[in-house]
Amino acid sequence: MKFSRRQFIGLTIYSGLLPFYNKFTFANPNLKNKKKSILILIELRGGNDGLNTIIPYKNPIYFSERPNISINNYIKLNSELAINPFMKEIMPLWKEKKLTFVLGLGWPKPNRSHFVAMDQWSSGEETGIGKGWLAKISDSIKSEDYLLSLGPTSSNAIEGGIGKSLHFAGNEKKIISQLDYKNLEILKNRKSLQKYLNVDKFSNNEIIKIKNKTKQLPLEIKLPKGPLSKQTEIALKLINTNSPPTFIHMEQSGFDTHQNQINRQNKKLKELSENIYTLKRGSEKLNNNVDLNIIITSEFGRRLKENGTKGTDHGSASVAFLVGNSFKEKFLGSYPELNKLDIRGDLIPNIYPKDFYAYIKDKIWNN
Repeated sequence: MKFSRRQFIGLTIYSGLLPFYNKFTFANPNLKNKKKSILILIELRGGNDGLNTIIPYKNPIYFSERPNISINNYIKLNSELAINPFMKEIMPLWKEKKLTFVLGLGWPKPNRSHFVAMDQWSSGEETGIGKGWLAKISDSIKSEDYLLSLGPTSSNAIEGGIGKSLHFAGNEKKIISQLDYKNLEILKNRKSLQKYLNVDKFSNNEIIKIKNKTKQLPLEIKLPKGPLSKQTEIALKLINTNSPPTFIHMEQSGFDTHQNQINRQNKKLKELSENIYTLKRGSEKLNNNVDLNIIITSEFGRRLKENGTKGTDHGSASVAFLVGNSFKEKFLGSYPELNKLDIRGDLIPNIYPKDFYAYIKDKIWNN
């Protein structure tokens, strides 16, 4: 299903700034009879290869440009496109119209540096400068919840807004016990350090308070194998509380597949799909008052032509996933034409991240 650029643009994302060091507590702003909308962002770090995720199996160019790494054992989605077979776990969501594949997503002038591209995606701005896109939405809906990151490195997507962010590092109690926040000799004439330590101590204490409100998941919730499942477990525990957060960030690394891509990416996609399914099904079982939406993005795609080490190099447009009852379309955007590439041999996008984010906000909070 092809969407024009105009169909994506509809809402203004508001901005605002307050000092970081403020105290907020979880609060559900929704009416009693309305389910609380929760958005989980999963960032695929390294640049996921969209061509081997959603496969244009009818296009001979795809196979000729990738003689060693093309996917031949795929699961058909329609008469032209297929999904990587290692993502079969999410197919029930597709059949229930709870899964949308976003095609040709990227910047008009892509930057192929991981760090710059991540800043662009985090801010929703091509300059890579500004508040995080989740922080902007949080401000615009006047959420009083913390924005939480469960990944090892966190994300600028949750930074810079009125609502404050917390990074669950996993060792908050140990940090508090080992750091000497009152060492007068160290802190002497170091006001900036004192302020930083105050914020750090406050943040760790808030994380501990939040964790103390959670409880063990019921035995019927079966967690997948792999490192991503730890983040899934924490997310489900947070959802299974009386006051779950509105925004949760997760991350999965390992998508920078310059060498031996087939096995590496397939393993990552399998782990990803299992965790997506567990998050969605788990939330449905745990909390009837929650409407969970999951967004999966990556900082860029990969080049059409395979390289000399059975991998792919940094590219441009890629695919994204929208999971949840808010998204009814099977496809969003159109698959990039493989015979019309940019000057570097990369796919040309037809949906830009800023419009994509506005579309997400509109579907979840304005419908």
